[in-house]
Amino acid sequence: MTEQLDLRDLHYFETIATLGHVGKAAEKLHRSQPALTGCIRRIESTLGTALFEKEGRNIRLTPAGELLLERARNLLINADDIVKEFKDYSGGLSGQVRIGLVPTAAHHMLLPLTKLLSKDYPNLQLKLIIGQSDFLNKLLKERELDLIIGLESDLGDSFEFFPIFEDTMVVVANSSHEIFKNPEVEMEDLLKYKWVLAPKSVTSRKWLDQNFELQGLPKPDVQIETNLLLMIPSMIMQTDLLSFISRLNLKRPSPDVDYIREVKVKETTMQRWYKVIHRKDGYLPPASRRLRDILIEQGRDFFENN
Repeated sequence: MTEQLDLRDLHYFETIATLGHVGKAAEKLHRSQPALTGCIRRIESTLGTALFEKEGRNIRLTPAGELLLERARNLLINADDIVKEFKDYSGGLSGQVRIGLVPTAAHHMLLPLTKLLSKDYPNLQLKLIIGQSDFLNKLLKERELDLIIGLESDLGDSFEFFPIFEDTMVVVANSSHEIFKNPEVEMEDLLKYKWVLAPKSVTSRKWLDQNFELQGLPKPDVQIETNLLLMIPSMIMQTDLLSFISRLNLKRPSPDVDYIREVKVKETTMQRWYKVIHRKDGYLPPASRRLRDILIEQGRDFFENN
């Protein structure tokens, strides 16, 4: 037992390693620098190896320190999860669920989800973050979110994915756009016009650009690039720009006003799945598990009926 590592020491070590400076860590932790230096010496004595080396006025991790940082973070997370699990053990279906949604999912799911929770699960609290997949994936990796409703991603084997709705992305234009005068639109025809598209980091934008390149064609001429994807339909209805959006966002025809219409080109039709995603490792609170199950069971209806 004399060679056991202390969780508090590991917490102090993790803070020092993250900041790369004992003084800054002491200020953040409200501890004295000698106390933190003593903490590092205790760990180094237990492990029999140096954890830091000098780098100018700062310090950096040795290879052994890098390995310990990875292990320490996992231990600290697991210890925190144990406390959360036992607090939840007798608490029933209550607490806060931290969930991230990509914009289209938020548009179709927030209202029915809010109605369901307020009626059947009044003790559940939702913390909602809406953003693009790359941003939400980062928060999920950093454990700032419990669940995300997102799209295909490169999160890897450390995460679980539950498909809930298959969606289709298509090229669209204002219903009065001149492109519809052509009965057979080809990919080359799409390049005659300017576009409004999501940023290059977004999966659907990457897919579209790559498909043009695979056909030996230039990428679309983007006049407006925006992460406010739910604003794109309004832009399309009032301009001659083309865009690439979900069929879910197509406006229904009206005899009096312009609407959004699909430009049917097979090569620019993309299938994608919305999924509920969470980490495999660690503790998922009962409230988060129940919300995950609701989304798996009813997510398709949320999309199709709203």
